[in-house]
Amino acid sequence: MFNKMRNACTRICFTVFALACSLPAADTPCNCGPDFCHNDPRYSKALAKKKGEMRKSQEHYPEELIALMDLDGECLARVERAPDVFTLKMVKPDASWSTIPWTKRDEDIAKQEVTNGQLREFYEFNVSKAFKCCDDRKFDERPDWDASLELNLRLTIKCAKVGSSVSCARVP
Repeated sequence: MFNKMRNACTRICFTVFALACSLPAADTPCNCGPDFCHNDPRYSKALAKKKGEMRKSQEHYPEELIALMDLDGECLARVERAPDVFTLKMVKPDASWSTIPWTKRDEDIAKQEVTNGQLREFYEFNVSKAFKCCDDRKFDERPDWDASLELNLRLTIKCAKVGSSVSCARVP
């Protein structure tokens, strides 16, 4: 009798274990609170809404800036807490830097300053530090963190002189 009960318990435990292992990751709760979890079904809708609002802003943000929104943490809290604006970080030849809100006019001025040597380079971004969703590494523990610029470079577009013109591209 005891062996039959033990075998039945073993089968039940194995079945429960197999079912638990087959659950999709989205159904697995994270320990950070629902807004910080990856695979939250609300994330995509919230991100699309925020990007849509940015497209309609008075600054007329270009698509290459709006696309930066896809590069940061994939959780609802990040979308809700991210600014609705973009920033320029202008780096002088001596490596000192300053930031201003992005405008097309200021981007054009910065390109001219890179061309004539007043600036070494400039960066365009939405957030300077990567957002920590559940189980993500902290911004300064990521390989793209540049402490001297106080930037997670992967979240930026870098503009620098190449030949006689200024080239802007995402930082890989």
